[in-house]
Amino acid sequence: MGERRVLLASHGHLASGLKSSLQILTGDASAVTAIDAYVDETDFVPTIEEFLAASEEGDETIVFTDLLGGSVFQKVSVLLASHPGVIHVTGMNLAVVIGCLLSDEPLTSEVVDGVVAMASDALERVEIPGVDPANEGDAADDDFFA
Repeated sequence: MGERRVLLASHGHLASGLKSSLQILTGDASAVTAIDAYVDETDFVPTIEEFLAASEEGDETIVFTDLLGGSVFQKVSVLLASHPGVIHVTGMNLAVVIGCLLSDEPLTSEVVDGVVAMASDALERVEIPGVDPANEGDAADDDFFA
């Protein structure tokens, strides 16, 4: 079995920010390549092409993009048409990336679908105890930790 390879591609610095968080939480983000698109005039497509070209048979290669239908998503999707073994997940967040990166199971489509479902279930609006959503500013500061 080859190595696990992860590409994060986003508008702005989301990708490098996620990679930084992965480094802090896991201690090793060396399998992760981050592409921050549109932060300068650099064309990010060649970096995606290099990442895909370096993938060898047997590698578990997964690409995460930030926004379904966005320009980064579109460019990745076109390039992945010639790389059928690469899994593409969009709407990336820290939970889904860390779940795939640390999975003990091989990254099959089914395993990744399970990680995506877990990450989706972890996304929710949180109510702060003692705060009335209609008047969010009415609660005393110390009520939250009471």
